[in-house]
Amino acid sequence: MTDIFTCFGYGSLVNRETLPEDALTARVRVSGWRRAWRHSVGTGDMRRCTLTVIPDPDCSILGAVVAQPGHHEDTMQRREALYHRIDLPPTAVDWLDGRPDEWPEPFIHVGEPAYRRAGDHDHPVLLSYVETVLAGFLRTFGDDGPRHFFETTADWHVPVMDDRNSPVYARATQLGEDERLLVDDLLAEAGVTLIDMT
Repeated sequence: MTDIFTCFGYGSLVNRETLPEDALTARVRVSGWRRAWRHSVGTGDMRRCTLTVIPDPDCSILGAVVAQPGHHEDTMQRREALYHRIDLPPTAVDWLDGRPDEWPEPFIHVGEPAYRRAGDHDHPVLLSYVETVLAGFLRTFGDDGPRHFFETTADWHVPVMDDRNSPVYARATQLGEDERLLVDDLLAEAGVTLIDMT
């Protein structure tokens, strides 16, 4: 692949079903960051909280470096429109399966400061989003992946809107029964409040 760009995916980008068919991924661990439910956006009936990352020198997070041809860059910028890019120093990236030849240094998406606040009942997290993210971690990192995600993500006090039966998230992934039960168990362990979709 020539003329490519790479970014570090720490949420839905870990799930290959949300990516173009010609995207390539590599498993990595990135140090110095923690995920957090601190990206609250939208107005009216479309108010939501999604993931961002916050600096944390004592934390490292699993994820995937996503490599895509340059012609996908505009699509990526629209997908992450309310985030800005920060270049990751090479020392922060541990390539778990080796670094692919000729891949440029990845950047990371960080939520714009104007939206950087924890979600609440007016800006809940979507269950369909959580399920899509956790399916990606399960399929990429095995059984330990989802638990790692919970342990390295802050702000589980933010309520989660139960839209499982009518997914609102545009890139929602269909989960199997065992995967849904795993999600339910992890949410319960974290003491997450589920709210009905109305």
